[in-house]
Amino acid sequence: MFAPRLGAFAAGVAIAASSAIGACSRAADKLPPPAAEFLLSGPDSTFWISTTAAQISLRGAPLTVARVDNRFYELYTADEDGSYPEALLVGQRLYRRDLLTGDSTVVFTDSTVSHIAAIYARNHPDERPLSPDEETDADPSTSATAQLDILDVFGPFLSYEYHVDIQLPHQRPWHSTRHGVVDLRTGKPSTLADVVGAEKSVRIADSARHRFDTLRDSALRARNTLSESDQKALGALERHRFDAGGFAIEAIDAKPAVTFAIPGAGEGAAGNVFELEPVTIDSMDWWTGVLPSVPVPDGDDVDRWRAPKYSVIARYDTSGELAHLSLGDSAKHEWRIGDASGPFHRIDWLDRPAISDKERAALRRAFNAAANYDENARVASLPRARSPGNWQTVSLSPRGHLSRRRPIGRFAAGAVRPSKSTVIQ
Repeated sequence: MFAPRLGAFAAGVAIAASSAIGACSRAADKLPPPAAEFLLSGPDSTFWISTTAAQISLRGAPLTVARVDNRFYELYTADEDGSYPEALLVGQRLYRRDLLTGDSTVVFTDSTVSHIAAIYARNHPDERPLSPDEETDADPSTSATAQLDILDVFGPFLSYEYHVDIQLPHQRPWHSTRHGVVDLRTGKPSTLADVVGAEKSVRIADSARHRFDTLRDSALRARNTLSESDQKALGALERHRFDAGGFAIEAIDAKPAVTFAIPGAGEGAAGNVFELEPVTIDSMDWWTGVLPSVPVPDGDDVDRWRAPKYSVIARYDTSGELAHLSLGDSAKHEWRIGDASGPFHRIDWLDRPAISDKERAALRRAFNAAANYDENARVASLPRARSPGNWQTVSLSPRGHLSRRRPIGRFAAGAVRPSKSTVIQ
């Protein structure tokens, strides 16, 4: 995915003047807001919120920031475009860029498209790859494109959804979807044992495999009650096989959870990914460091993050995608921050402990650079004639019903390319 265009990003953020909320908040009109500073991460943007001279300031940018081992990284994708006049071949790489050093490191590489590109080059030795300003034919005989969406980042673990669309000569279109987790520290795929421990992983995987078999059988028995599209999805589901490596990490009521997704591959509904209900985990050592960054539900459609002297509150509208943000104190005073597109999954506190001057300067540079991503640069960075994906994520309910959802969050890819890049082997 690419970063949202600047116009769309600006339209999705309404910055409101600081004001009180509710009857208990009217007294806050005469009180300065508490000192605060933090980063609030949304689906495709990061917001830098702070209080300066008793005023609340909010700055948003279309970038994704992760904090791993107390270092700040920008996460972004870059296309690997190996197209020819008769072949659209666009893969993707996921990078982490150290905000202090500027070094970029590859943490995920699409291997499917690169494999097809290598075969095409071998079979067409006389063809020349296109330069960046050249276009493929309107209807290329060969097409292979990949897309990466971020689902969430907790501590060092990034969960993603990866999709690839393939059209080869004399063959029917084919696509595949899968979920996975990568360790941002090493750039290597993470197994379930890496996340929850070896002993728990066996028990959790066995339970999920049994649950998938049970839900699939239940859905098959209810075949006649499903819509035509769901019956097609169910036909594909019969051919899916449980994969313990296809999972993502979530936070549910501030507790860690694992969601298994049975990967799909093939034509039509066969390429969908079928997602099971999340499995909450009792405890994981590394989650202790993550816990202060995840929200705690505070009533219907309200999330709250607590700091020692203040709290951050997100009240969502009925769609769950627009958040009314405010600061609160222990006396139930509130100061409005503004409205922004959510949902929000993570906070990085910049005042507990306070970040260094170098870190503040690095964050400022990253936000300034993201603010300068212009419309032309974004349009120019779009791959040539990429066809829109038509896959779906299908959730299996405990009653065997099928329901569809979009990814938790679209990945905010930077419109920059790595300056000094390293591939972790």
